[in-house]
Amino acid sequence: MARARRRVPLGRRILFAAFVVLAVFGGFEGFLRGTGWPHVPEGAEFTHKSVYWVEPANLNLEATPHKERGGSFRVSTDPNGLRAPLHTEAKPAGAWRVMTLGCSTTFGWGVDDNESYPARLEAILKEGGHESEVINAGQPGYTSFQGLWLWDKVLAKYSPDVVVFGYLVQDSRTVQYSDYSQALLQQEDTFLKQQLLYKSKVYLWVQEQINARQIKAKESAEGGVFRIPPDEYVANIRAFKERAEAVGAKFVLFGFPLERSGYTEGHRQLLHAAADELQVPIYDPQADLERRSASETLYFPEDRGHANAAGNEVIAQGMAQFLVSSQLVK
Repeated sequence: MARARRRVPLGRRILFAAFVVLAVFGGFEGFLRGTGWPHVPEGAEFTHKSVYWVEPANLNLEATPHKERGGSFRVSTDPNGLRAPLHTEAKPAGAWRVMTLGCSTTFGWGVDDNESYPARLEAILKEGGHESEVINAGQPGYTSFQGLWLWDKVLAKYSPDVVVFGYLVQDSRTVQYSDYSQALLQQEDTFLKQQLLYKSKVYLWVQEQINARQIKAKESAEGGVFRIPPDEYVANIRAFKERAEAVGAKFVLFGFPLERSGYTEGHRQLLHAAADELQVPIYDPQADLERRSASETLYFPEDRGHANAAGNEVIAQGMAQFLVSSQLVK
């Protein structure tokens, strides 16, 4: 008569399985660390050399090169690198602050300090009897990825009452590596510390493999990957809404207008979908700017991605009307 097999207790089986998993995990972790992973692939091209950056602080009417406008435009910044209109970091008692977030389009690339849309917005609101300060948080080249870093680093300290999310133009661009992948490959310390398991090379390797497959799929189909892929874009919008509300600010989405919607159309649709999902106001003057651009010169002829002074004025006028009608200013 055959002997009955002795059944191994469940607890021991679980313990043995856990030991095997840990041994494999530990071995792979040691291998990755020993090989110095991750390695930046040969021929890799990143949109910017650094993952995070900010404009130089305390500029005073600095002449900034531009292909039009006689070759330059004037830029002033505060101690944190935020462009004029200049305001103190600490909000004065009784002040009402509108913070405009975005890339060079919000920054006002190509126009002087008093001609950018945030500067004109502040002037228009004050002319209408609304004592509002506008904080120009636009930074050239920024996506919502860098924007979240800058918010956590300094923007929240300005205590805005209204936060206008205008990240769209750069988020929609296709590149060789997304901002997330660049941060991972370059092992950007601030970024890695935001990840739950940033100390684990195995965890980061899995993340890199997922991103690499997404990149290859995009490159074969469209010639690149979005700097901020759709799922990350929506996640960043949600994260910004949470951060804005955490400091008591009202959150607004802004579809920054170009002369033609073009490559921004996909992310623009996501912006509208996010507004519906999150139940937040949205201002998107794209159709109006396209219509007006047919008969007016609102963008630079040789730099069509940026509005000229006239274009910034139109954008500011529209934003002021939107904020007032939405009761978002005092």
